[in-house]
Amino acid sequence: MIDQENVNSVDGAGPVVEIVDEKTMELRKPVILGHVEYATLDLREPTAGDLSKASKAGSDVDVAIALISIVAKVPRGAIEKLCQRDFQEAADFLGSFTVLGPPTGVRS
Repeated sequence: MIDQENVNSVDGAGPVVEIVDEKTMELRKPVILGHVEYATLDLREPTAGDLSKASKAGSDVDVAIALISIVAKVPRGAIEKLCQRDFQEAADFLGSFTVLGPPTGVRS
């Protein structure tokens, strides 16, 4: 998601997009774990330590669940109950900070 207020043009070179560092995400479907209801997730840029801890989780989905849980400070069980759209939105936000390879269409 691009924050239009943070899009600027520099010397006519086109838009420069700043990545939003934090996001409070309102859940489409709040999650109840025990006696606690989670209606929002407070997400931020993950630290290297967060990424290291999450990377030990196993599959890509498990890593995403672990990273969301760590960053949002929400129990893993609550993240496991997120609907697909909420899970994907949170994963996409956190993924926006990570460079996994060359941009589409660029060969190494």
